[in-house]
Amino acid sequence: MATVAKRGMGDREMLATPDDLETWLHVAGLPPAEEPATPSELDSARALREAIHRLTWSRVDGARPNRAAIRVVNDAASAGTPAITIGADGSTAVPAPSAPVTASLALVARDAVELFTGPLAHRIRACIGHDCSLFFVDRSRPGSRRWCAMAACGEKASSASYRQRHPGAR
Repeated sequence: MATVAKRGMGDREMLATPDDLETWLHVAGLPPAEEPATPSELDSARALREAIHRLTWSRVDGARPNRAAIRVVNDAASAGTPAITIGADGSTAVPAPSAPVTASLALVARDAVELFTGPLAHRIRACIGHDCSLFFVDRSRPGSRRWCAMAACGEKASSASYRQRHPGAR
């Protein structure tokens, strides 16, 4: 739910309107809203995002999780989720063509529950890129990954390190 760009370095809200929420549902691969998203649903989505963010920082810092954040995630997770059906071929899962926004947010909340309570919970990391505010799950064998993506933050760090070691190089 990285819908605040450059968190802590400018905080650009990407869920500014209910329309933005509908766009995010589509981009995130979640069922589109059955009805136009409402300001209340936008508030719920932001509250869920902030709760997940607080819980993620707690995990990264090894701190006690915020109880209010846990309640927000649990409340969102308790909503009914969109129905998935079996396709005509008998082996393909067919996602719901649309769903209430609360149902799509329940999927996000349940993913958060699975992440924070599952076998990869100890692998949640914060990217160390100097201008990055993303989290990631370190799936590397040694568990020593430092960047959200080598192609983005890792490459920037490698290039900066090279330029520092070789000041005359272009």
